[in-house]
Amino acid sequence: MRVWIAASLTFFFYVPAVATVMPGLTRRARILAGLGSFAGLALALAAHAAPPIPLLHDWLVPPVLLLLGYWTSGLLFTAPMPRAEAALSAVDRWLDVEPAARATPRWLADVLEAAYVGVYVLVPLALAIHVASADQPDAERFWTVILVTDYICFACLPWIRTRPPRALSPFQPWDTAIRRLNLRLLGSTSIQANTFPSGHAAEGIAVALLVAPAPWPVAAAVAIAGLLVSAGAVLGRYHYAADAFAGWVVAVVVWIVLQ
Repeated sequence: MRVWIAASLTFFFYVPAVATVMPGLTRRARILAGLGSFAGLALALAAHAAPPIPLLHDWLVPPVLLLLGYWTSGLLFTAPMPRAEAALSAVDRWLDVEPAARATPRWLADVLEAAYVGVYVLVPLALAIHVASADQPDAERFWTVILVTDYICFACLPWIRTRPPRALSPFQPWDTAIRRLNLRLLGSTSIQANTFPSGHAAEGIAVALLVAPAPWPVAAAVAIAGLLVSAGAVLGRYHYAADAFAGWVVAVVVWIVLQ
């Protein structure tokens, strides 16, 4: 069994187990979490049973499982934790995140917003780079690192329940067309909760590590893009700085363990 399939099965057993015991969760949320987990389990088992098909196993199923993991974990969010939000906000104040955001030039703000939403393109692009440049491409390990990293971030959500900083403060760092697009996308597709550690930041660092053996200009470009994802998440007030730092730690540890 592929490791990323085993990790997916573990995660989609975890979600309904938590939904069963999580106090304050509505009946509707429990049902939807169960249905989403059933879909994840069915898809993972179908991928395991299917013969090796690169299009299926390397390009289609893992991203769908990632999105299912994100949405089902969001159903486990009940009431926010004010103390956790205060602690994360205190780190941002100590790091002067809002003054840094205010000082960000408009052109750089657009770059950061594009990087933040571009993580959805960065992951498959990194896979394409890995497949094209590695002497022995290993898409299975690539997706194992990405999915295990994200599943760890998502699994923490029921226990560290916070709202994104943009929801707690009237401060908005900038107003650009790309930001307005991002906010519309988040309004219609996101779980409306903050993830600690940040999946965005974790993915950005994970892909940089996974394509590090590529020719250095390509590897450097991906690393810069990965760091810009984190900067966009924090300065754009989509995430707290501590979310990004924790995401980096998760990504690095998973990458090392799965060497």
